[in-house]
Amino acid sequence: MTGYKNQPQVYELSDDRFLFVFDPKEMSIGGRGDIYTRAYFSLSIRRTQKVREDHANGRIHTTDHWIYYSKYKEQLVNKIDELIDELGNCLDVSRDLLNFSYRSLDILSSKSEDYGLEKVQAELYDNLVAYVGEVIRRRLKGHWIVRESYQGHQYPLIDIKDGVSPILVVWQCLNEIEQINLRKACTREIRRASLSYR
Repeated sequence: MTGYKNQPQVYELSDDRFLFVFDPKEMSIGGRGDIYTRAYFSLSIRRTQKVREDHANGRIHTTDHWIYYSKYKEQLVNKIDELIDELGNCLDVSRDLLNFSYRSLDILSSKSEDYGLEKVQAELYDNLVAYVGEVIRRRLKGHWIVRESYQGHQYPLIDIKDGVSPILVVWQCLNEIEQINLRKACTREIRRASLSYR
């Protein structure tokens, strides 16, 4: 509205590092900066571009994001086994390793990184939601339901108290700057749900 445009500055340093300096006109942090490795800085730029693209296309909420990429939408709850089999085939993980343990989440995290973040998001979003949901369901002894937040906006959930969202877990992993870590995101959500029982 004021015509002000944020103008941070970036300087390339030795040893494959970058200095990011906040716009000097910023009130609290203007002129201050941070140094990043090239790999981290590239991931940060990719993440920023992804967030802007999602917002521009109305993919603001976690379920909006999943619905955009989902092949099965609310029908996912009827295809759990099929989606898990397909996940193992695509990521080359044998079915006996997909035993719903935390270790299996580590394997899937590593394999998903190798497969490529964009490809996972476009091709295996439903599959990861199905697998993560099954890990959560078994740990918390819940069951799958479909919830509708508003007309035409339906999504799967594990029915434990207020509901536990495997979509949230997968979305966090696909949208963090750090490497995919399904175990960390899943255990955090399970712990939160467990504490809410008390």
